[in-house]
Amino acid sequence: MKPNRSLLPVTLAGIAGPALLLCIIGLGLIPRGFAAEAAAAWSLQVEPVTAEEGQLPPDFSMAIYEDLLAQLTKTNTFRQVYRSGDHQAESVPNLLVLRMTLLNFERGSQTERAVTTVKGATKVEVHLKVSARDGNALIEKDVQGTVRLFGENLKATNALAKHIAETLRDASLPPPTAAKAAGQ
Repeated sequence: MKPNRSLLPVTLAGIAGPALLLCIIGLGLIPRGFAAEAAAAWSLQVEPVTAEEGQLPPDFSMAIYEDLLAQLTKTNTFRQVYRSGDHQAESVPNLLVLRMTLLNFERGSQTERAVTTVKGATKVEVHLKVSARDGNALIEKDVQGTVRLFGENLKATNALAKHIAETLRDASLPPPTAAKAAGQ
């Protein structure tokens, strides 16, 4: 019995169509949603974590800041990501400022995590606030980073940075002109 070759083009079209669509979406050739476009119109300046004296060790504070800058740059959510005190940010018209306040820090034990799965977790929780230059808060949320099983304590800072970057990526930011009109 001969194979039915008339179904071959239909089958290929049924497979190639969705595969081509996924490639186009993956390459970004189809425009992103309105919220994503609005966020991409903003630039972001990141301030270091503020905490009471002795509440957060300096290595964790620095790791949170550096990990967050790396994660935000990687997500391409914002037009540009600036460090605190960067003078180039002063002339940027559509600038948001990210401030973080430490809510909770529990330094765990890597040894306890290796021995048991219920003890030794390291947790870092911050309150993040993203505001326009006029002080109008656009996003306020508590975000936590934790390392529970294996790994160094500083992995909690990377988890926190990822959660903050995801929160900002998924947030519905207004277009810069709408935010300025609301602030006036």
